[in-house]
Amino acid sequence: MSAKPFRNSEGVNRPFRSPFSSSRNNNTENNVSTPESNIHKSLLRVSVSQRLLFQTPPTKKFRLTEGNEETKIDVERNIKLCQDDLALLKKQIQKKQESINNLKTTLLYKKKNKAEDLETAIKKWTDACQNALKDYENDLQNRNGQSVNMTEILSSFGIKPNTVRFCTNDDTFY
Repeated sequence: MSAKPFRNSEGVNRPFRSPFSSSRNNNTENNVSTPESNIHKSLLRVSVSQRLLFQTPPTKKFRLTEGNEETKIDVERNIKLCQDDLALLKKQIQKKQESINNLKTTLLYKKKNKAEDLETAIKKWTDACQNALKDYENDLQNRNGQSVNMTEILSSFGIKPNTVRFCTNDDTFY
């Protein structure tokens, strides 16, 4: 059966009745009911969940007055202040992130290059440099037959005596 009645069927000219407000008895005499009795019967028959489902919440009505315009202006000022504060906070966050990144890199370098390892490497390279300078001095004396001072060699190469740990007073390495 279709939900729609046919053109010439019995239910064509019947008025629509809601299933929530109709009575349970099939008497056609009671179909015409007063609104008061209909409300009373429907409230009894409708469950609590259905009542809560079909209730509409009360709506607030706002009046447009001069005071309302003042609050709009205050809201706009607050929004502008909040945006300025937000921009300031973003700048501070960027500065903090940069300082955190710098601290992380220095920590990484400290972990990677330990002080003890660095000291041993410096000692190793200064010893190698001192040995190379002594060999160069001996080689110059053997080839040319002239005596050359270590201070003259260091000045010709532009090396400061402190970097290779050379004492100019004693002409020795320390």
